Amino acid sequence: MKTLTIAVLAGAVSLGLWNFMSQQAPGVDPVVSGSIPARGAAGHSYTISNVVANTACLGERGSPISSRSARFVAGADCDSVWPGLSKARTWTNNGDGTVVVADAQGEAILTVVDGDGLAYEAVEPADAMVTMISAD
Repeated sequence: MKTLTIAVLAGAVSLGLWNFMSQQAPGVDPVVSGSIPARGAAGHSYTISNVVANTACLGERGSPISSRSARFVAGADCDSVWPGLSKARTWTNNGDGTVVVADAQGEAILTVVDGDGLAYEAVEPADAMVTMISAD
């Protein structure tokens, strides 16, 4: 009797484990569309202007690299706004209200601060009369 009870209990446990292991996650449509970016995955575009040179271009802060940094891309035409700006690769928030736009080696190209509304204004180099206004 004792052996039969143990066998029945072992069978019940095995059946329960088999049932649990055979359950699948709910079906999810495997089709992924690149036409609509996921929330938060899209970059943030800026119109970058130099009022002295009377030039402008577009730049984009992209996906996060770390908790403080994100990718940054500016087109070749941005070199007419500020020399070397097309080489910018990172956007780093210093946590003190300043943001450093730097090249691939981490050398600062521009340091900007929050300006009016959705704008940033360059503070370093001191002679940079550059603003970044949200284009989104």
